[in-house]
Amino acid sequence: MTYSEAYEKALQLLNVRFLSEGELRTKLRRRDVSDDVIDEVMAMLKDEHFIDDDRLARQVYANYVRKGQYGHLYIANCLRRRQLAVPEDITRPDEYALAEALVERKFSRHFEERRKAARYLQYRGFSPSVISEIIASFTAGDDQP
Repeated sequence: MTYSEAYEKALQLLNVRFLSEGELRTKLRRRDVSDDVIDEVMAMLKDEHFIDDDRLARQVYANYVRKGQYGHLYIANCLRRRQLAVPEDITRPDEYALAEALVERKFSRHFEERRKAARYLQYRGFSPSVISEIIASFTAGDDQP
């Protein structure tokens, strides 16, 4: 594939969804574009500000934080899957308050619900220390094992 064909294909791919440089490189390689041509296309796309991994990482992180359902670990894994680095100076959400609100909404504070709540928070990427604090706050009901 020539440079102009690869550039056009890259723009088509970016038109569907914002992609990281790594994602776009992978998609172009699948279309049998040589690494030299990919490097040229990436340089042009960066010059034109179509590719900006830092900006994309910040937007993706902010989007997940805005949803109010995920911890930092979950968001960081989503960024890694998209071949993006977690910005070091990003403001993390208050995981404790967020986890507490999720548990209040989804679970009753009965002793038997604590395992479900812990698993739920773990799948959503909350840190183990936050999960243990939230679970410790569950009331000890009459049905303790």
